[in-house]
Amino acid sequence: MSESFQEIADTLFSDRFRVSSALQGERLLATLHDERSFCTLIFKKSSRTFTSLMLEVARQQGYLLMDAPHPDFGRWQPVKGEPLLVFGRANNIATGFESTFSEYIHTPGEEGIRLAYPGQVYQLQRRQFFRVPPAPDDPDRVELRRNGAETVQGRLQNISGGGLSVLVQPPADYPFQAGERIPQVKFTLRGGQTFGVAAELRSVGPVQLLHHEHVCALGLQFVGITPMLSEQVLRYAQWRDREMLSATRRGFL
Repeated sequence: MSESFQEIADTLFSDRFRVSSALQGERLLATLHDERSFCTLIFKKSSRTFTSLMLEVARQQGYLLMDAPHPDFGRWQPVKGEPLLVFGRANNIATGFESTFSEYIHTPGEEGIRLAYPGQVYQLQRRQFFRVPPAPDDPDRVELRRNGAETVQGRLQNISGGGLSVLVQPPADYPFQAGERIPQVKFTLRGGQTFGVAAELRSVGPVQLLHHEHVCALGLQFVGITPMLSEQVLRYAQWRDREMLSATRRGFL
């Protein structure tokens, strides 16, 4: 698999982009079919890549029918059960699934490849990455509880469904390093409820002087965030996004 396709697989085929229901997954597969979206098929064992179209979505029968890729597929066929990845765009959003090859159909009246109906569909959700600053009256205190080091207090810069950015004073004991796992990041959303979630430190900004204090910006990615907390963070981010858009239109920002 090429590096670019591997990057897509590592991003799209992750727990946070799993479609939550079988019905929604079926609708996305139907959209790939109805929109005649070109799909990329990647056979993982052989690293072969083809382009195809969705011809039929047959959930009850347990298969998908794809247009037979040309011109090489007829000369090379994977073995039954070989795993593959399929990427396309449903509603203009990257969508994909994992499946296995079942059979190559080549008759005078029909040509195509049958794949096993996928157990899980994935779709990239850009809304997870809205980054919004807290409102002036919203809570902004963040507490970082570290392994083998002192707890660090900071102020929230922005937050999204995937993580947050926080301003902190450089710790006096052990410096921050990218890749450090923070066992608990505590923060409070509008309404007063406080949450704690593990995070990975993805970036450490340079130390700068701000309001007579030396601070640096940390970029943190949530690890193992629960669906309930994820939804609450996303809801808050959407609220703030709408608030800022409304304020901009009124000339307040």
